[in-house]
Amino acid sequence: MLKYFLFFPATAICLFVMCCTAVQEAGARPRTLDDLAKISGKLLSTGVSYGAIPSLYRPHYDRIQEANLSSSDDEIVFVVMLPDGPRIYPQRIMVWHQVVNEIVDDMAYAITYCPTTGTLMAYDASMSGLNLIFDPEGRIYDGNSVLIDRNSGSLWLQETGMAFEGPLMGRGLPMLPVFWTNWGAAKRAFPKALVLSRPPGNRPYGRDPYGNYQREDSYYHNDKLIYPVERLDRRFHRKTPMLCLEYQGYLLGIDINYVKKKGAVNFFIGPHALLAAYDAKLAVVRVFNRQIWTEPFLFIPQHGRLMDLSTRSLWDPATGVALEGNMKDASMPQYYGAYSMWFAWYSLNPETLVIPGPGEVSEKLISPTPPGHDPTENKPVAP
Repeated sequence: MLKYFLFFPATAICLFVMCCTAVQEAGARPRTLDDLAKISGKLLSTGVSYGAIPSLYRPHYDRIQEANLSSSDDEIVFVVMLPDGPRIYPQRIMVWHQVVNEIVDDMAYAITYCPTTGTLMAYDASMSGLNLIFDPEGRIYDGNSVLIDRNSGSLWLQETGMAFEGPLMGRGLPMLPVFWTNWGAAKRAFPKALVLSRPPGNRPYGRDPYGNYQREDSYYHNDKLIYPVERLDRRFHRKTPMLCLEYQGYLLGIDINYVKKKGAVNFFIGPHALLAAYDAKLAVVRVFNRQIWTEPFLFIPQHGRLMDLSTRSLWDPATGVALEGNMKDASMPQYYGAYSMWFAWYSLNPETLVIPGPGEVSEKLISPTPPGHDPTENKPVAP
């Protein structure tokens, strides 16, 4: 059974960091109303006035066949799992609007994207029937966009879904599963998905004002920041794309390209045994709980699938379900996160544990060959 991973930003997070090798500074994420009240005094004007970046409200959608006529396979798109099925949001459209407000079955949802930090978040915005509608407010906090809801005029942090000013101060929004991928993978994985249509008007949707994800010399890859942040970390390049999530009170940042290269990464976060696996079909990293029964299994990539070293069963990296072997039909719980450039996530969450990092299981403990066997002859080695 798949599990939706939710943030509850107004809840304090107590981290007992078992696998850190260095002492981290105190957490920067707001945890009290006093912390929230201080944010308003730290907002930075960008010169962009409220309304200059228009959000979208219940926009039109195309079918895959229609959208394919104007899309290239390497184009960046965002997939959001809404209650009525997946929807695809091209980055070239989102960069000009940053927020899409949607209603499904009388419930509100907000798909949000901050281009300067590469932060992709989608929220359940129903708020007990209030059905919030969001716009970019124009200012930023710690490099990240500030949102405003039309219902109450409250201000929200885009990266956390937390209201820090106004009548809804202290309220948080649950997250929805999102995936940062490309058009070629998204259309193959979700052939019946709806695709955000090009909005009416004369905005140059084929031109990104910040650069191009396919060009290494653009803002999305270089070392320059448009707006200052309070703290920086040198473990990764500033704009390393990270999958970021919270698990059992721990904050976790996973280097997406690292997992893509390795195929599967077994690790611990505190006492919890997790697996980051690359799903080549959707071109994304997925996170599973690899605690099977009473023992944590170890996994290796095997021809597009995962193989556990305990039973040699084969598992689907997209769902965490065993497809063949003694474990057939067993499943691992899956957890979802959000996407952000490393500099932006770290500045607000300096206590984040990372992969690669000290929690990763050593390569010496992961071998496709059982101890005491000769891999060339597939028979026990003589003592």
